Amino acid sequence: MFKNTAIFIIFFFPAVCFALETSDFDRIVVRRSYPNQAGVSSYSGQILSEGRILDESSGAISDPLSFVSAIDLRQRGAFGVQADLTLKGSTFEQVAVAIDSINVNDPQTGHFNLDIPLTAYDIESIRVEKEGFSSVYGAGALAGAVNYITKKPASNSFNTDLVFGDFDLYGQVLSISRVEGDLGARISYDHKKSSGARPDTDFDNRTGTVYLSRDLENGMVDLFFGFQKKDFGASTFYSNLFPDEQEHTQTEFARIGLDSLIRGNRLKNNLYLRQHRDKFILNKNNPTSVNYHTTYLYGWNSSAVVPTRLGDLSLGLDTGMDEINSTNLGRHSRLHEAGLFGIQPKRFGRFDSDLRFRLDHYHGWPWQKSFNAGLGYELNDALRLSLSLGRAFRMPSFTELFYSDAANKGDPNLGIEKSDNLAAGAQFKSKSFNFGAGFFLRQGHDLIDWVRQGSSQPWQATNLGKVDFRGVDLNLEARSSLKAGAYSLENIKFSYTYTDADNKSTQAQSKYALDVLKHSLNVGLSQRLCGFDLGLQFYYQQRYLANTYLFGDFYLARRFTKQGLVFEPFVKITNFTNAKYYEVSGVVEPGRWVQSGVKFQW
Repeated sequence: MFKNTAIFIIFFFPAVCFALETSDFDRIVVRRSYPNQAGVSSYSGQILSEGRILDESSGAISDPLSFVSAIDLRQRGAFGVQADLTLKGSTFEQVAVAIDSINVNDPQTGHFNLDIPLTAYDIESIRVEKEGFSSVYGAGALAGAVNYITKKPASNSFNTDLVFGDFDLYGQVLSISRVEGDLGARISYDHKKSSGARPDTDFDNRTGTVYLSRDLENGMVDLFFGFQKKDFGASTFYSNLFPDEQEHTQTEFARIGLDSLIRGNRLKNNLYLRQHRDKFILNKNNPTSVNYHTTYLYGWNSSAVVPTRLGDLSLGLDTGMDEINSTNLGRHSRLHEAGLFGIQPKRFGRFDSDLRFRLDHYHGWPWQKSFNAGLGYELNDALRLSLSLGRAFRMPSFTELFYSDAANKGDPNLGIEKSDNLAAGAQFKSKSFNFGAGFFLRQGHDLIDWVRQGSSQPWQATNLGKVDFRGVDLNLEARSSLKAGAYSLENIKFSYTYTDADNKSTQAQSKYALDVLKHSLNVGLSQRLCGFDLGLQFYYQQRYLANTYLFGDFYLARRFTKQGLVFEPFVKITNFTNAKYYEVSGVVEPGRWVQSGVKFQW
């Protein structure tokens, strides 16, 4: 009764207050330069815009990734509690996550890579690179990278969101930006809390950020600080034998940057620090087994883009330290440095190209070479072909090296993972639709996985031999003019990815590396009905080693504007088909979850 009444008030009371004055509100996008980023034109990739991020991040800033083709976002808990990011058959350790092109992969375990202290209002865009990109992002980008680009304050604004729903869900988001002359500032806060969709899956998540910037005569200096704290019930997250697991994580990230233009040369310097704390309780009702882990990433990177007669020359230096202090893994650290070089030649007729090379050194380990080379050809204004190849690598995590308990054994003698990547594709663009099709091949060498010979044996971290991943990636986005009375179909999105894993190494049972998403099909419809925005998204997924499932999400909203104020009530139903499924073995995903709320902006 309460839900129905709340939804009625949210949608129909504003209609009285604002009459029928409705319109679309154009969000301001401020684009910034990051010279050490790869251009997606020569490689397979995708950019998510600010508008899409704000529309699709009502739960967590990782949510927009769930509809990107080739990405497999395997969630252990709702609202960004914990999720594993995989790409084209990779493991969750093999995709780099970056903030402003700074690799922030957690050296303890990739389970924490998406502990990102940002709110949706802090992000200008998300760049998804769908092939190995160690030449840009360094270790960890074995299969690809996801780069969150923070947004510079560009105008005075005030945003606040309120949400409530099933399972005692409530949340608030607040973001305030202020610009005075050449100074800009933004402060944001996001809080979500729920009793959980099933026992021992409660959560309480908080994220706060501060961003300061100052425009210079030929550049900009900025400072960003983000803080995130998550307390959640982790029922069967890591073991089916312990349904009462509990976890507490805390993440801080700070960056100071100087972006300058000197005689036509673009220079970028960053000092950064990331700290992550993890407290894991195996049985909250008998907390005798508690593990504490604290990891640190800190360093400096510098990059430049120098225009020449042949094209844009990219140069860069990167140095940093990974550290861990753990009750289980002990104390360890590793210093690393890297140099990178790239050139993007000027267009030659209808051809364009890009070449990048990087040399990394982790003390105590062999030097690692990585590269990417891309070639594009425009047949005409609408059709473009591309071909790229590259080599990437990943260092073992501290967990893979040093973790030990009765069920899992690390190996301090693990080698470095490597991959050779090949991608070919075509993209067609017109006024009404965009279509992309691509083929990919990733040959993995010495891939790291947890394996065992039988269920009575412990999982052992080991280097597999050779595993090949190949497949196809299709994307379609069409703008529709279909109308029938008060109904109109605005937009259709379609994506499909097929991945095949050819294991040439071992017949032992695999925990992660061979648990591949074979078929992934996503369909999205954006519609308008009587002034309301209606969204439908359907997901079909079939895995090699898990169940096949189909589920859908529903979204309904209406936007009103009056004298600079934007008021947008909404209702969202995740998994409205109430499908029972799991993305991580043994961790059942929530069933139907009704949420409603309102967004204000002025």
